[in-house]
Amino acid sequence: MMRKGSLWGLIFILLLAILSGCSGKDTPSSGKESGETKGGDSPKEPVELSFWYGWTGPEGEALEKLIKKWNDANPDIKVKGLSQSDYQKQLTAITGGNPPDVASNFGKDVVPWGERGAMMPLDDYIKKDNVDLGDFVPAALSSSQSQGKTYAIPIAMHVSMLFYNKDMLEKAGLNGPPETMGQLKEYIAKLSVKENGGKLQQLGLWPGVDAFTFSYSYGGSFYDADKKQVTPDHAGVKAAIEFGKGIWDQFGSKELDRFASGLGQYMSPQNPFFTGKYAMTIDGEWLPTFIKQFAPNLKYGIAPIPYDDNNPNLKNPGNVTTSVFYIPKGVKHPDESWKFLKWITEPEQMAEFTAAIGNLPTRTSLQTHEIYKDVPGFKEFLQYSSSPNLRSFPATTFSSEYMTEFSTQYNAILRGEVSVDEGLKRVKDKIQPLVK
Repeated sequence: MMRKGSLWGLIFILLLAILSGCSGKDTPSSGKESGETKGGDSPKEPVELSFWYGWTGPEGEALEKLIKKWNDANPDIKVKGLSQSDYQKQLTAITGGNPPDVASNFGKDVVPWGERGAMMPLDDYIKKDNVDLGDFVPAALSSSQSQGKTYAIPIAMHVSMLFYNKDMLEKAGLNGPPETMGQLKEYIAKLSVKENGGKLQQLGLWPGVDAFTFSYSYGGSFYDADKKQVTPDHAGVKAAIEFGKGIWDQFGSKELDRFASGLGQYMSPQNPFFTGKYAMTIDGEWLPTFIKQFAPNLKYGIAPIPYDDNNPNLKNPGNVTTSVFYIPKGVKHPDESWKFLKWITEPEQMAEFTAAIGNLPTRTSLQTHEIYKDVPGFKEFLQYSSSPNLRSFPATTFSSEYMTEFSTQYNAILRGEVSVDEGLKRVKDKIQPLVK
């Protein structure tokens, strides 16, 4: 999903040029809908919508069930689904003037795409149909909004929590999961095992994991909107980087690379957390479903992300990411596209889909829905999703470039290629000029 800034710039120059003449279809029509004939003398031809989504396998099958449900109830608007997880092809189709009628994407791409003209603003439709945006988790909805416009509707949200192997903690004499970042550091040291002349056999927690989530553990902030300043050097962000760097240096890049080369694939019985190579891991609400499938005998627990020892008010922190549906700019049937998008993000459909794929719903009214009672791990994650300390990465036109550069420099810092201060300075120097 990471893309180079130069490629983005080229693509969007083309995008803006091509879309400049497509501004006539971004508001609800007040007249007759597409496919409707004048005078009612001829049978109305059904409208066919193409719907590109990024899910594959069983998750794609769950979405196809909803598409069938729509098609059975709406013979005048037929939706044809296509599993297309290469999101770059969406941009290519949009810039080529032949976009899908509805598509999925990740929340981090919404504002960059929307502000540059690839997505239709939905606010007029939302107002016309009285869609209650107040029902959505604020941190999830914020990733789809910028400058007073809503470019997409979040269908699912993702929050990370701490997973721990109960047997391994018990063997190490640890009673329950760590609650603070200080405790987490101690746990990692106790649960990491070296044998055979110092070779790493077991890790307490992979040290390069999710600097975004841990930044919120320390109250970090990535952007000052009032001052229009990117803040990768914020004290909370820097504390998270230093935490990861400290753990990384306990083992060293050479030994961690050797250890990682022997780890199994994520979606398999050889997932390092399933096999005991990791005693703890930071992961999302889908992991319990995978554990049920690939490691049903694993004894594990789910706990909140640890918080800064000095700031108890930061308890239950987290980083929210989303999956969204949107209408590309330039579609031929915007009214029909909206009807389908609105329908599929309504509570009934959202509940069916998110429960089937083990993702969290973005509507607060669904957080106690009985459909989730049998989804593994959802009791913990649904409760966690109401935490006031959940944050999402700032939705800006440069968020993709920002996150990519931050991750690049974070990796360089971990590997000792650059100091913490220099790495964060490089992020700021590269991203600040993109702020308008």
